[in-house]
Amino acid sequence: MGKTKLFGTSLEAKARILVFNIASGLLSLAIISYIFYFSLKSDYDSLFTQYNHSLIELEAIRQIINQMQNLPSIEEEKIIFLENQEKIQEIWENYQQSQSHLANHNILRELGLRIYHFFIEETKTTKERDILKSNLEDSQNLNRQIQEFLTPLNGILGGENIQEESLKISINQLNRQISKIISNNLKLIEIEKERNNILYNILHKVVLGIMCLIMLITLCLSFLILQNIKTLHMLLESKVQEKTKELQNLNNSLQETIEKEVLESRKKDQIMYQQARLASMGEMIGNIAHQWRQPLNALMLLIQAFKVKSQNGKLTKDFIDTQVEDGLKIAKKMSRTIEDFRNFFHNSSQKESFNLKENLEDSISLVDAFLKQSEIELNILCPQTTMLYGYKNAFSQVILNLIKNAQDVLQERKIPNPKILILVIEESVIQKDYVKIFFMDNAGGVKLDDIQKIFEPYFTTKHKSVGTGIGLYMSKQIIEKQMQGSIEVKNTYWRATLPMLPQPFKVLENDFYGAQFIISIPTKNNEMTNNKT
Repeated sequence: MGKTKLFGTSLEAKARILVFNIASGLLSLAIISYIFYFSLKSDYDSLFTQYNHSLIELEAIRQIINQMQNLPSIEEEKIIFLENQEKIQEIWENYQQSQSHLANHNILRELGLRIYHFFIEETKTTKERDILKSNLEDSQNLNRQIQEFLTPLNGILGGENIQEESLKISINQLNRQISKIISNNLKLIEIEKERNNILYNILHKVVLGIMCLIMLITLCLSFLILQNIKTLHMLLESKVQEKTKELQNLNNSLQETIEKEVLESRKKDQIMYQQARLASMGEMIGNIAHQWRQPLNALMLLIQAFKVKSQNGKLTKDFIDTQVEDGLKIAKKMSRTIEDFRNFFHNSSQKESFNLKENLEDSISLVDAFLKQSEIELNILCPQTTMLYGYKNAFSQVILNLIKNAQDVLQERKIPNPKILILVIEESVIQKDYVKIFFMDNAGGVKLDDIQKIFEPYFTTKHKSVGTGIGLYMSKQIIEKQMQGSIEVKNTYWRATLPMLPQPFKVLENDFYGAQFIISIPTKNNEMTNNKT
């Protein structure tokens, strides 16, 4: 954003002008004050020192001349005349020297006089010049008369005669001339005093005027700067409000997008969950058909035995009772199979405590026939008293997904002596109780390129007609979101990495290498504590 301008001048320029105005004003005040006070001091020194000395010197000359006039005889008082001549000569030279000092003005005093002449009327300054000119002419006449007076005295000392009457006339002329000069000097003193007063008033007004001008300019610039600041503030505030509104709109849009994406993700998860359940249902139907095949064959043989006995006339009560009892056993077994599958597909909306080992055994019973058909050995090492708190059927689906995944890999890779081990250990970590479930096989492990993607949706290493790629993804969602636990996978040797097994478990005799899924689930006590907090 460019610089905001008011009245054609930027805020930065106004600030610089304000600073320059204050600095130059203070400097001007300092210079004028220095001139002012130095000029007054100089005039004071001239007025009360040099003029005073001049008057004293003129008065001394007049006294000496008057003394000479009162002497009884020139011839008798030659020595006194000689002394007075020397005194007059010396005093007059001092007077002329002091007058030359008065005539020589310094720079500051000259500047003060120019200021004075600039503001004072021409008639008044002309009158002052006339008095100064008259005083200068009188001083020149006095100098000439003194020289004329001293010349006869030199002749007297040389032996020449001089008339006393002529000497008295010269003395009277000198007295008049000295009186006139003294009168002019007094007038000059009055003029100097008046001029100093006028100069003082002028400079005082100039200083006050400059101060007022500085204050006025400072106030104007300050007002303009404040207006600029207010304008900038309003502009920035409008920009902030505009950006805030944009951010709010963007936030609302993002919120809507997030809600939409979350909703779509939930729908996607529901679809994937349904797909996983449908896939499991298909497998379970196959299991039901496989498990019912043998009981159905037994029932067919039992019915055929009834037919043969009836045709041969050997149908006895004992035979009927025995066959009916066997048929009821077969029917109960088939009914129990249906009940097990019905419980598995029943969705429970409430969490419950369940025995982990019983849950594992019930889950394995659903696929036990297929495991035996594939000659896969599955072992469970789990304490009898281990309890979990959560969704029982959802956890069973996780176990079945892991078993199905291991079964497919073992069959695909044609592993000799295929094995699956489910190991359960209870442990405490930082005052929290966990149940760790180690699910291991000896299929050779997961490829390193696939191990980081194994829990991603629709990721599968199988043919599309065989695997959907949602089983492990849904297992992770169930463990983390429904059971508040965690699941991870790594490749490992069983015996090398398994923790010490508590009694009555035995240490495995052989080393096996394969994938190891580690499920960590908090116990019921932890779950209840989290709900309370």
